[in-house]
Amino acid sequence: MLLVLSFVFLLSVSEVISQCPPSSGIYLLRDEICYTNGSYFWDNSVNAANEAISCVLPGTSLTTGQWVRVADPDDPVDCNSNSDSDPFRCTNVTSPNATINLYLAQGLAAAQEGWYKCCLPTDCSDPNTNIIFANIFRFLEIESFTVAGLPSDMTVYPQEYKLNCTKIGHYGYHISMNIGSTALASYTNCDDRSSTCPGTVLVSFSNTLRYTVNITWDGMNVSSGSISQSTTGDQMYQCVVQVPGQPTRTRNVTIKVPATTPSSLTEVNKTATTITVSWTALDSSDADGYVVNVTSDTYTVQTVQVEGSSNNTITLNGLRELTTYSITVRAYQQLLGPASTISVFTHCQQEGIYLAYNGNCYTNGSYFFDNNVNAVTKAISCVLPGTSLTTGQWVRVADPDDDPVDCNSNSASDPFRCTSVTSPAATINLYLAQGLSNSLEGWYKCCLPTDCSDPNTNIIFANIFRYAEIESFTVADLPSDMTVYPQEYKLNCIKIGLYLYDISVNIGSTALASYTNCDDRSSTCPGTVLVTFSNTLRYTINITWDGMNVSSGSISQSTTGDQTYQCVLDNLSGGNDRTRTLTIKVPATAPSFLTEVNKTTTTITVSWTALNSSDADGYVVNVTSDTDTVQTVQVEGSSNNTITLNGLNIQTTYSITVRAYQQLLGPASTISVQTLPGIATAPLMYL
Repeated sequence: MLLVLSFVFLLSVSEVISQCPPSSGIYLLRDEICYTNGSYFWDNSVNAANEAISCVLPGTSLTTGQWVRVADPDDPVDCNSNSDSDPFRCTNVTSPNATINLYLAQGLAAAQEGWYKCCLPTDCSDPNTNIIFANIFRFLEIESFTVAGLPSDMTVYPQEYKLNCTKIGHYGYHISMNIGSTALASYTNCDDRSSTCPGTVLVSFSNTLRYTVNITWDGMNVSSGSISQSTTGDQMYQCVVQVPGQPTRTRNVTIKVPATTPSSLTEVNKTATTITVSWTALDSSDADGYVVNVTSDTYTVQTVQVEGSSNNTITLNGLRELTTYSITVRAYQQLLGPASTISVFTHCQQEGIYLAYNGNCYTNGSYFFDNNVNAVTKAISCVLPGTSLTTGQWVRVADPDDDPVDCNSNSASDPFRCTSVTSPAATINLYLAQGLSNSLEGWYKCCLPTDCSDPNTNIIFANIFRYAEIESFTVADLPSDMTVYPQEYKLNCIKIGLYLYDISVNIGSTALASYTNCDDRSSTCPGTVLVTFSNTLRYTINITWDGMNVSSGSISQSTTGDQTYQCVLDNLSGGNDRTRTLTIKVPATAPSFLTEVNKTTTTITVSWTALNSSDADGYVVNVTSDTDTVQTVQVEGSSNNTITLNGLNIQTTYSITVRAYQQLLGPASTISVQTLPGIATAPLMYL
């Protein structure tokens, strides 16, 4: 750090002079420029009395001060010798500031270059004297080799910093900066007189130049521009400078980097939104702390800097449920070390049993294609957060009492294998070790944390099937406003499993949609892909109901009462065909005995025989005049069988239609009623 500070003095003479001499303490002065402890002086620049290095101690009187060569501390400089072994001369100032001015009276021998110290106001044997150091060198020296811009925020990655090698002295040289045998920068035949190399000039008269190399560290490789070198542990760099025919100058700098990954990185606990991990702490000599990075897919979710080598546990908050996260932990010192990584899947929910497969959560009653669960890495996980596994199990529902899955059998009659996790979340992973026979496909249940005989255990169901299956057959967008007519809704049949099949949706014997020789690999049928890896597609049929006919496109079928639909899937490659049925509740009969109860000039009251609650949820009353709809009213509740219609016109005939409704409208009863005429008023006579 002292050497770097010397550059500040060299860069701005006017500032330095305003601060020189300092308020207290020993300092060096040359050509009216102050220099700090450890400064370098080229012998060619201190070879006359007017180029002397002045050693100054303000406010004291010189007694026995001296300059001493550090390599031989018992041999003080003889200021009057002027010999090959002692080529220096000195001049002194006794007061008011003790000063010894040192300069060369003849050439400096190789054996005499190096570090010198000045002691004031007494000689160096006095333990209370003041001491400052200077390096006097021949030809060329490396004034400093330092690292700049090391990151303080370890969460920024990759990491970047700079190497600065400052050269001083002779104008002709070679210079390089290396890591091991790899030169990150190398410049030959440099000539400071014509700036042939890209150093930044700091001080012209002493040929002081700074060479900078920008470094990027990605955790495995050090790179500068197109040059890269793999490395592990501490990064050791060299700056090498040479004047042809003279001794080579070398400086080393080491950047502390952990050599090993944090070992035994382990999931300690997790919920739907948090993950807690721990690792084996490194010694304080090997780490200053850790950086924990959390990614999902390729996106960084959060990065946390944990200070202190002993802090080896962290809880990561604010995560998403049913998400797989990659968690990477690196130790750091001045830079980050190598990484340990684990993958953790957050729970689908904070509590309660659930199924997980391939990084996704599945609800009770989910379907699984046998070809997709035929390896330990493709297991169906049955999980109960916050509990410890005791005697949990999988059981085939067709034989729940006598035939639990034997996780170790691997026989034709029991082709499953299991792995388990005892805590912190009880888990049994189920997968197929051989093909699933036709008789063993179907519903299985998982019981946790105890077996299925325990009435207090938690249970969830899964369907494991061969070939293709119908995952669900449902109705969507049924109308809530029964006054809109005709009525529209959708049928959704979701197919899962093998890619070859026929599929149709029917009402009675009428196919509303039918697709044959479907091949999901080439999208030959118009299903919407929901999950690619399991060939899960949704087939949607748009339905219109006009009270008498169900229609889809050009296909129509008359029907009365509940509408029963079937989705039929034929497995073309073998296995059982699949059928799912759904029913939409529709009143089978019209409200009977629709009768006019009362009327006025602007109102009509009608009533009808109420239907049972099992046959109707309410009624819709529609009023028309000629062909125009005057009003439509939804009456909720099967027992509400009377209504007064207001705001009608005098002496006008209205058609009143009443339909019961459940999920859809049923058939209609209709009567015609005329409102009363107005009362004529005689003209008023005046006498």
